[in-house]
Amino acid sequence: MNLSDFNKLFRPRLFSELRTGTFDLLIIGGGITGASIFRDASLRGLRAALVEARDFASGTSSRSSKLVHGGLRYLKTGNFDVTWESCHERDLHVRLNKRLVRPVPFLIPIYRMHGMSRRALGYAMWGYELMSGLRNHRWHCFLSREETLLRAPGLDGDGLTGGCLYYDAIVNDNRWTLETVKDGLRRGGVAINYAPAIRLTKENGHCTGAVVRDAFAGREHAIRAAVVVNAAGVFADTIRRLDRPDAAPVIALSKGTHLVFDAKDIPLDITVAFSSPVDNRLMFIIREEECFLFGTTDDWEECGPQRPRPGARDVAYLLESLNRFMPSVRADARMVRYAYAGFRPLICKDKTSATPDTTSRADYTEISPSGLISIMGGKLTTARRMAEKTVDRIMRLLRRNVRRSSTHMLSLGGTNEEIAEGISQWSRVCPALKDYVRVLFNRYGTDAHDICRKVIDIFEGRHPDPRAEPIRAEVEYSCAHEMVCTVEDLLERRAGFLSWSCEKRLERARYGAHIIGPLLGATQAEFEEQIGQYQRILREDHSAEAEQH
Repeated sequence: MNLSDFNKLFRPRLFSELRTGTFDLLIIGGGITGASIFRDASLRGLRAALVEARDFASGTSSRSSKLVHGGLRYLKTGNFDVTWESCHERDLHVRLNKRLVRPVPFLIPIYRMHGMSRRALGYAMWGYELMSGLRNHRWHCFLSREETLLRAPGLDGDGLTGGCLYYDAIVNDNRWTLETVKDGLRRGGVAINYAPAIRLTKENGHCTGAVVRDAFAGREHAIRAAVVVNAAGVFADTIRRLDRPDAAPVIALSKGTHLVFDAKDIPLDITVAFSSPVDNRLMFIIREEECFLFGTTDDWEECGPQRPRPGARDVAYLLESLNRFMPSVRADARMVRYAYAGFRPLICKDKTSATPDTTSRADYTEISPSGLISIMGGKLTTARRMAEKTVDRIMRLLRRNVRRSSTHMLSLGGTNEEIAEGISQWSRVCPALKDYVRVLFNRYGTDAHDICRKVIDIFEGRHPDPRAEPIRAEVEYSCAHEMVCTVEDLLERRAGFLSWSCEKRLERARYGAHIIGPLLGATQAEFEEQIGQYQRILREDHSAEAEQH
C-alpha cells in the first residue's frame, strides 16, 4: 500500500479494498501487539489486514511509562524468563532502531538506613546484565556520594552514601507503534483505524473474518480472512465474547498513572529510579526534553477499559511518594503540567490471589474451537517477539512453509546509516535547522526527506503562505500519510513536535485551524466541535486536579 493513500480522504477506497480482498489474516487491534503482528506477517509474504476500533496506539500503547526495559523489578518477583526476553529485546532495538529507542542512564541512590545496600544492589545489577548476555548498552557502575549529588542535586542528602548508574532505554510509544504499522503498509498490508469489529463471521463453525463498522460513515464492511487474530489488548475479552458469548474473562486491568512536571521544578539532571517511601514500589522519574515524567501506580481496576483517567487517589499517592523521597520539591497537583493513566492487560484469572505488582508480564496465546487466535498480556518491550511467535503459529495453521521472521534484522523506517546520511545531507543544505533536521529523522525515519524539503522552503521564504512556519510541513505530512482523522489524533498521538503542555497544544491547533481543518476534510463548524471535544478530553483525562474539584 502506498502511504500517499493512508489518509482520511482515502478511507472509502481502503474499505473497498478490505471488503473485496482476500486476506491470509485479519488482525483486530492497532496497538503495538497488533501492529507488530501486522508488520511481521507482511514481511513474510502473508496478505495481512489490520483494523482498529479507535485510533492506532490510542489505548495502552500510548499510555505507558515510555520505557523499553528489561524489568529490573521482575527479578525480585522471580519472573526471570520475562526479564531475559525483555533485556534481549531492549538491546536489539537499541542497536537496530536507535532513532526510536534511545539508551539512557538511570540512577539509583543508595541510602544508609533504607533501600537496598550497595552489595545487594551490585548482585541485582550483575544479574540484570547477565539476563541480557552482558550486551547492554553499557555496564553498571557505582558513584560516590559527591558524584551522585552532582548528577541529582535535589536528592535528600541525609544518609545518602552514593548511587548506582545503569542503562535502560526510552521510546515514544505511540510513534513506535505507528512506525510499525507504516512498515507493514509498505510491505503490502492494509490497515484502517476507527473501524470497530462488531461481529465475527463463521462458516461451518470456523472463524472466517469479521464485520467492521466505519465509525465516521456508519457503513458496515465484511472482511474475509483465513485466520483472525485478536490483539485487542484491554479489549481482548470483548473480542473473545464475540466468538463465544460464554467465554470466561482472562484479562485483568491494572491502572498505571503518570504525572508530568516542568524540568525547572525538579532539581535533577538525570533519570532516577527509587523505591517509594510509601510502599516500597519501584518508581521512575524520567528526564525528557523539557520535563520529567513520573510514575507509576499499579492497582487493579474494576471498571471497564474505556478512557482510563488519573484518579484523585492515584495522584495523591504519586505526590506523596515524590515529596517523601525529595522533600525539597514540595510537589502539589498545581505543579503538574499533564497527567495520564493507562491500563495494563495482565493475564490473571483470580485477582483476589495476586497483586498487579507480582502478576507476570508474560504473554499468553489462546486458540478457540472456531480458530480465533487471541494473543494477550505481554509488554511494549517484547511485542516484536510476541508477533514472531504468533506469525510462526499462523503459518503452520495455514500449512505454509514457515519462513523465519526478519524483524530482528530490519530497522523501522530506514537503517541507522540511512538516518545518519539523511541528517548530514539536510544539515549541510540548511545549517541553521540542523537540530530540527535531526529531530525529524529520528521521528519519521527516511520519510523525513520530503518533510525537510518543505521545511527549508518555508524557512527560506519560498512558501506561498507568508504565515507558514516550518512546523507546518510536519502537520501536512502527518495528515496526508498517517491516517489522522481527528484533532485529537493529531495532537495526542502524531504531534511529537508539541510539548506536554495542554495550553500549548490548543494554542497550536487554533493557530493552524486554516491548515488542519481542510486536511481533515472538516468544515469550520466541525473543526470547532473537534476542538471542543479535545478540550474536554484534556480537562477530564489529563488533569491532575480533575477529580479534586
